This record gives sequence, structure tokens and C-alpha cells, in this order.
Amino acid sequence: MKKNTIKSIAFVAVITVAASLVADIPYIYTLCGISVWVAVGHLITLDDDMPGEWSNPDENKKHWHQSLLILFCKFAVALLIGILIFVFPVLVKFGA
Repeated sequence: MKKNTIKSIAFVAVITVAASLVADIPYIYTLCGISVWVAVGHLITLDDDMPGEWSNPDENKKHWHQSLLILFCKFAVALLIGILIFVFPVLVKFGA
């Protein structure tokens, strides 16, 4: 794993636990909010990954396709967490 991945996971864990302890927000709601935030943030900056744009000046289509795949995965995770909230409402009790 990359160092940034480990730091990101640690950051999400700290935010999730802190939101639970300070504001009595269930873990699943915090995870849902963070996952939606990450997916929407990627969507907003998606144009930077297009061939010839800021993050892809070499017009590499592989970079563009990878970015689209990662965006799809981020939205899939957000959707999965949202579905889990409705299918397993008992998850709302954890961390609150």
C-alpha cells in the first residue's frame, strides 16, 4: 500500500470516531458522508483528467479511463454504504 493510502484510511477512521464521540453521529453516517464527499469531489475535478487538460497534458487516454474507473468505484462504494443503511438499520446504533 502507498503511504498516502494508509494516511487516508487513518484520517477517515479518526474523523469517524471523533464525530461519534463529539457529536453522537453513528459511524455509518460519517462513512456515508465522507464517501459521498470523495466521489463528488472527484466528479467536480474530473475534467482535469481529460486528455490534454491540467492533470493529463500528455493526452494519455489510459489516464482518463483510469480516472473514470476510479470515479465509478467511489460512487459504487457510496451507493453500497447507502444501501447498507437501509438494509441493515441496526448499523445506525453503532457509534451513536
